[in-house]
Amino acid sequence: MAYLKFLNSSEVYKCKVIPQNNIVTLKFDSEMEISTAGFNLYNDETCETDIGIGAYHNFTTVYRNDETTAEYNGYQLSKDGSVYVEPEPPAPDEPTIEELKSQKISEMEIAKSQIIENGIDVELLDGTQKRFPLDNKSLLYMMGLQSMVAEGQEQIPWHTDDENEPCEFYSNYDMKTIMSTALSFIMYNETRIRDLTRYINSLTDKESVQAITYNTEIPKEFQSEVLQTMSMRMQK
Repeated sequence: MAYLKFLNSSEVYKCKVIPQNNIVTLKFDSEMEISTAGFNLYNDETCETDIGIGAYHNFTTVYRNDETTAEYNGYQLSKDGSVYVEPEPPAPDEPTIEELKSQKISEMEIAKSQIIENGIDVELLDGTQKRFPLDNKSLLYMMGLQSMVAEGQEQIPWHTDDENEPCEFYSNYDMKTIMSTALSFIMYNETRIRDLTRYINSLTDKESVQAITYNTEIPKEFQSEVLQTMSMRMQK
């Protein structure tokens, strides 16, 4: 610690002074004063031993006085008129094309799962249409009904995803239709995501990768025979 006296004041402050090039940092022991008059620095509280020798007379600009300097009860002065400018935050690293592809594929996987979980509309034997969700709970329940269908039972119970609705019976024919439609729908989307992934991985520019959506038309060369066959069946 040293003792500081500003050139326009008779007050003496116990203070730590840290010079660095054109900047000096002042860290006051207790009470502090903000001044741009320049200062002298002494080794003793009576200011008899001058250890600054005029070196701090030109520090007449507040360089920095903010929350950061407040933490050490002080501020900074400059002798060349410079002031502190908050640096621009570093620009985020631009993702590589491989990183974009990975992100896009993950995005497409989520979209596929949502589409499957939203379910399917199935036309029943009497001509009515019913929506059947294909979330994990519904799929597990549907799989559990396979034995009843295989045994030829004519009243197959189905629990809707709405707990406020009562269970319903479906005929053996309708339940087979529901199951086969659900299976085809799931297989189609699982096949589509695989071919869409192959297409995404083939792209060579970031703009093309970013433009991909789940419904993007997959070029023929990336459509597997399975996807082409399923697509034709679904169009019938």
